[in-house]
This record gives sequence, structure tokens and C-alpha cells, in this order.
Amino acid sequence: MNAANLIPDISGEMSPFLFFDKSQPRTYKIYNDGSHHVGTLCVRNQLPRKSSLRLHSKMDEAFDGLFLQAVQSGIKIRTANTDKFVNYITPLMLEMFADSCGLREWITKKVERGIHNYFIRERRFKRKAYLNRWNYFVTFTYDENKPLRGGGKQTEEVFRKRLRKQLSNLHTRRGWKYMGVFERAPDTGRLHFHGLIYVPNGEMVGEITEIQDYSTAKHAMQTRHENSYFEKRFGVNDFQELSNIQVMRGNAVGYILKYIGKTGDRVVYSRSIPTEIYKKLDSHDIACEIESFVTKFLLFDDVVDWEEDVLHYRYTQQMRFDDFGYSPPMTA
Repeated sequence: MNAANLIPDISGEMSPFLFFDKSQPRTYKIYNDGSHHVGTLCVRNQLPRKSSLRLHSKMDEAFDGLFLQAVQSGIKIRTANTDKFVNYITPLMLEMFADSCGLREWITKKVERGIHNYFIRERRFKRKAYLNRWNYFVTFTYDENKPLRGGGKQTEEVFRKRLRKQLSNLHTRRGWKYMGVFERAPDTGRLHFHGLIYVPNGEMVGEITEIQDYSTAKHAMQTRHENSYFEKRFGVNDFQELSNIQVMRGNAVGYILKYIGKTGDRVVYSRSIPTEIYKKLDSHDIACEIESFVTKFLLFDDVVDWEEDVLHYRYTQQMRFDDFGYSPPMTA
């Protein structure tokens, strides 16, 4: 059993003031909410995990397309807009599946699930962005005129695959980390990739040069920082340096998040970007207790060491789960 099978303890069988307990350190799941590190006490989950296998029917495929179409029409993904989604999708689904019984009820449940899943994706993205560190906000722009080796033509699909493969290779060979999303410019429809990237010291490829050019979207001159390695292979790009404060307090995370629901594309992640970590803490590590559906604990700023606890995170490096009587296998 791995750390994914741990859940916050809300049983109430332990002391209601757990961080005053002077007994042995306990294991906590720790994430960053954008301001502070927050921990929840963990116990072993005895419930079996449900299978993720689910058949995807033609009705599911039609619904997914219409849900995205509704978002692109201007309906925001909010629980309060459930009826708007249902009213938009139902008549279009009836044209395709007129003989389906209980279609509106089925669509309502699918909309509710779609909205819920969106917020889960958004929360996962935020926690990964805030827990980890990044030093560049990058933009790669699709260029159909960029020649390929061997004389092939760069289509949008080829651009996606080549860029993801290139970033994956840099992750494996040079330790880069990345997370981002493909999107289309609202004015031109041109495909872009926006992302956060961490480049270890001495592992940058190419040279970054400051370039000034004219922005057709802003109708003004703009300054960008172009990487020669990616320019040669993909075309126009921009590497903006980021500090940890800019990630936490700036608009880089929000800028990417606004595209997650609009495009229907999944977020692209490299491996080894934890959403949360598991670590043993004692009463001296906890600042205060927070009641929010479950009991949470606000941690002091120096409790989590980024290089040791996050950058090189392995479950067996952080703890041995001695209080659970087992050690989970090493995972990436």
C-alpha cells in the first residue's frame, strides 16, 4: 500500500488537540495553499479503492463535446451555472439521442460531475504549482512554416507531440520539471503552450536573448526572452524568469488556470512533481489548528525544506511509516 491510500483522520478517537500531544511524531500529508504549508493527520485507509475503468459511450463523447462547446460559448464552470449547462446541452443531445429515456437527469448528473472534476483539476494544479519551485514562465508558439528534419510539414498535432517529447527528454536528461497547457490565442486562434518550468543550475540549453518585436494582439512593441535552442526547433518562444514570490503572488498560475476549462486539453505534467508530501511532524512544527470540514494544521515556514522534502521527494526518504507498521515502496 502506498501513500495514496492514506486519508485524513477525522474519527475523533484521538486527542482533539493533536499538536499538543507530546508522544512520538505522527505522519502528516502536507500541501501548500499558496500562502502556507498545511498538514492533515493521516491514518491507514481500510477502504478498497474503486476501479477507474469506465466505458466511454457515444453519448459520453457527445456530452464531452457539447460541454466544451458550452464553456467556449461563455458559460463559466461554476456550480451556480449547472442549469445553464443543462439547458444548453439538453436540446442538442435530444437531436442526436431522441429515444433516450431520462436524458435530462443523465445530463444533469454529467454536468455536476464535470464541474466537480474541473475543480479537482484546478486544485491539483494549484497545489503542484505552489508546493514546487519554478524559475521560468514559458510560451511556445506554433509555427506552420517551421521546416522539419527530413522535409516534413509541422502540423499542430506534430507540434504538440514534438514539444512534449522535447520537454520529456530534458526532464530525463537534465532534470527539468514542467507543467502547463496548450491553448489558442483568442484573436488569431494560433496554438500556444504556456507553462511553468524549473531548470536546475547549469542545465539550461541554448542561449536566451532579449528581443523586441511588434505584438499584433497588443498593437504595441513588446519585449520577450527567446531561447535559441527552442527557436531553431519550434519557432517563437518566450522564457520569462520567475521568482518563488512571483509564483505565489503573481498571475502566472492564474494565467494558465483560465485555459484549463476553455480548451478541454489536459494539463501536461512532467514526472516527479508531487501534489503533496508525507512527513512526520511533532508539536513544535505546528503553528495552529484549523477546522475546515476536516482538522488541518498550519505549519511553521521552516518545517518543509524544498530541496530535501520536495525536489528529491521519495516516500521512503521522508518517513518509514513506523506508526503504521509498514514501509511503502519507492515511487517517482
